[in-house]
Amino acid sequence: MIAHWLPCKIDADGVEANVQSFFDTSQRSTSPNGFNGNPVISSSLRGRPIKGIKLQLPDGYEHVIANSSGQMIEDEPGSISIGTKIDEVFLWNLSTEPSASDKIPSALLWLQLADVLHSRDD
Repeated sequence: MIAHWLPCKIDADGVEANVQSFFDTSQRSTSPNGFNGNPVISSSLRGRPIKGIKLQLPDGYEHVIANSSGQMIEDEPGSISIGTKIDEVFLWNLSTEPSASDKIPSALLWLQLADVLHSRDD
């Protein structure tokens, strides 16, 4: 499965959507390399140009869809189940190329830093 992290809020609750009529999934490479070495690609969402890049997780991690059972309430235990495994994730921005300082790539960098900080160097 391929997931796209889009620069918009979609107000839906799991209903099927006609994605093809609003999101042009025919991606075109626009520059040789982005911040992580993958090519920057361009597409369009509802007629607006967007630029994206394929994200890479650090070794030992996987992308999955997590499902909550009911509404999560602060300070209350909740139940989350692991759903579908995601093979690829693309991060999209409006008009600017994704960069290492965007929120998602920064969070992925923290995963790498946490591994280094918590590794045992015997």
